[in-house]
Amino acid sequence: MNNEAFNKFINQDFKGLSDWFSTLNPYEFTFVATIIGGVIAPLLNTSQQNSLGNFFEQLGQTLETISAQAQTNNQWKQNKEFNDNFNDQGTNINDLRMELERLRRKIDNN
Repeated sequence: MNNEAFNKFINQDFKGLSDWFSTLNPYEFTFVATIIGGVIAPLLNTSQQNSLGNFFEQLGQTLETISAQAQTNNQWKQNKEFNDNFNDQGTNINDLRMELERLRRKIDNN
């Protein structure tokens, strides 16, 4: 692999590009992707198209997996903090569950 070309590629302003993409509405975003695909495809043979397409699919899956795990971790931390705050205030979660069940039974009996 050509190290100079790789370093030049890695040092691009991907955050700036991502920020620009984030300003597009869903239709503009899709249109840009369609145009880019339409411009690139004729420059490649079918094997290259397949290879590059698979590369971008893998790139997308990797980004989605990282994002999903980050969201899961953030949600877990928020839930843990919420539960810790409940317990710190002297509120027992099991007592709350029992009270909810008592209220449900009372509503059902009416």
